[in-house]
Amino acid sequence: MVTACPVFARLLVSCLLVFGCVIAQSETTRQRAGVDPYTNGDEAELKKAGYVSYGPFEFGTNHTTTTIEELLGAEPLIWIETAHFKIGCALPELKLRGAGASGKEWVKRTKAELDELREVMPKIKKRVKTLDPWLRAHLIALRLEKLYAEVQANLGRDDAWFEGSHDPSDAETFTGKGPYMGMRGKFTVLLLQKASSHARYTRAHQGREMEAPTRFCDFGTGSMYWGASEETAEGLFKNDMALQSHLAFNVAHNLYSGYRSFAHGLPAWVGTGLAHYHSRLVSPRYPTFDQDHGDDKRTRSAFWEWDKICVGLAKYGAFKPLSEFAMLESAGKYDIENHMQAWCTMEFLLTQHPKETARFLHLLKDPFHEHRAVPTQDELNARQQKALQDAFGQDVDAVEAAWKEHLTGKRGR
Repeated sequence: MVTACPVFARLLVSCLLVFGCVIAQSETTRQRAGVDPYTNGDEAELKKAGYVSYGPFEFGTNHTTTTIEELLGAEPLIWIETAHFKIGCALPELKLRGAGASGKEWVKRTKAELDELREVMPKIKKRVKTLDPWLRAHLIALRLEKLYAEVQANLGRDDAWFEGSHDPSDAETFTGKGPYMGMRGKFTVLLLQKASSHARYTRAHQGREMEAPTRFCDFGTGSMYWGASEETAEGLFKNDMALQSHLAFNVAHNLYSGYRSFAHGLPAWVGTGLAHYHSRLVSPRYPTFDQDHGDDKRTRSAFWEWDKICVGLAKYGAFKPLSEFAMLESAGKYDIENHMQAWCTMEFLLTQHPKETARFLHLLKDPFHEHRAVPTQDELNARQQKALQDAFGQDVDAVEAAWKEHLTGKRGR
């Protein structure tokens, strides 16, 4: 069990196999979200929106959406199953207004998203003043599917590719264990109002009680989970832009980790750098920092203007040599400079060498031992070195030199 956290809150990254669970009935009155006013639950309207179902459906090992409703009671959950996600959303209504640069940016961005939704849900008003719970759930679904498309584009894959070989004995043809980025099950997301609700859910279904946001691999269903509550970090996630940023970070982390199945993870700098890349496309103001363990209470820097300092850090040797940095096993031990290095290195690779980077990620997820044994750390480290050489035609030192030249040259002008 490994832990991680955003700037102001703790996250859990767990790779436990759930063998069973105990379901506790909620002592509170079970709440209902009501019928979606934008599709009325009509099958044709759902299909037009790109949805599969509003539930009930299986959500994780030994539990369904109905099970979760009974467990959490007072959370007014809305369920949406899209092409690649199963989503539970209990976010309350939110006024569409904001002050200052960040607030105005959020309003502008959200209005553009509503325009996208209106193309498939024409019942959405032209002028929306309040995001009701159903609109918030639809926006979450839209953002998740767009993120999925972004990650697929970076990997150079589409849904059809994952219909290939699921036999790990042949690394050349292996596409994973299932159709969802190589996972058997769709990616799951649960957004709640109360931290205590998230604690109750994780206690029942993930083997450990966690109020804080959590990433989790459910091997029983072959799915990757991220869940959180609005009460994260003293209410940080009531800020919708902060919630979006952390949603992007954690779900992107799950998507890349699940690529070609989750038999082993990505190197810490790669997974963390990719997650920061997608999060900062939403907003750079809310970076996520990893924890070393579940009880890690260290205060992280709130500094988020990484562009302003990365060039100087590279010029004056504050970053670790990439050959050394790439060997760090856990992002939970990272300081802020490590996070900035992971981000700006992966941003360089993705934007300047996209085909080579896609090849690099593909090679990193080649199956070890036909999935019959977990690779050692030495094997994982050796895989990195070989994958860099094979994908970029350069060793780690040459890749680092090219990154620093780009960083100090282009941004330093």
